[in-house]
Amino acid sequence: MAKELPYFKFEPNEWENGNIQICTHEQKGVFTDLCSMYWARLGDVSYKLAVQKICGGNANALDSLHENKIFEIIDGNIYIKYLSEQLNEFENTSERNSKIAKEGWEKRRKQSDESERIAKPMRTHSDGNAIREDKIREDKIINISFDSFWDLYSKKVGSKDTCIKVWEKLKDEDRQKIIDTLPNFLKSITDKQFQPHPQTYLNGKRWNDEISLTPQQEVKIKCTDMNELGWFYPLYTQSEFDERKKTRPYLSKL
Repeated sequence: MAKELPYFKFEPNEWENGNIQICTHEQKGVFTDLCSMYWARLGDVSYKLAVQKICGGNANALDSLHENKIFEIIDGNIYIKYLSEQLNEFENTSERNSKIAKEGWEKRRKQSDESERIAKPMRTHSDGNAIREDKIREDKIINISFDSFWDLYSKKVGSKDTCIKVWEKLKDEDRQKIIDTLPNFLKSITDKQFQPHPQTYLNGKRWNDEISLTPQQEVKIKCTDMNELGWFYPLYTQSEFDERKKTRPYLSKL
């Protein structure tokens, strides 16, 4: 009750002009306690209960209130008219609200059912699109990551994000050819200031360039393992180094 209707109405004019004014202060206090109990118990208060809980077993004050017609006793129960009227008003309002709430719930349920009926084919269509998108993403899985190219390319300038977009649009065979040919492409550039930017390299498909290395530009093998050899080995072309490995087994470790 406290949550639904935590207070009752109190009319000062009725209090000032009613029979309660011929009662003592003690009797007025007893009536105030009686009203609180009556409201909290929804009007279900027996005379005996009121005597015990409010008056401590002494019914004098309570009987004086009854004699002054402040409340009535009906079938052993206390009846306070103005509070009972408020309780009846609240009950009627509660019934109306309950009916309105039920009608509103039924309306929302029908709207929900209608929305579900419309949404179902849309979800089916959406699920189909999601499956197709997953298939497209699977088809877009590339054979070689962009980082593999980026790590090899020594001149990291320009927009990396733009390069990634170009890389992802390449064919698998082009990406593989880039990784295969890039080392020699970089070695063929004698002056690094003329090395193209990564984006220029990709947009220009420079992996298709014909690369001609001079003997001095061939891959050099440098032996610097001082702990293994104890001296600095001269530089050789790849072919020269392979030939020397045949007669120098320790070079195979390098």
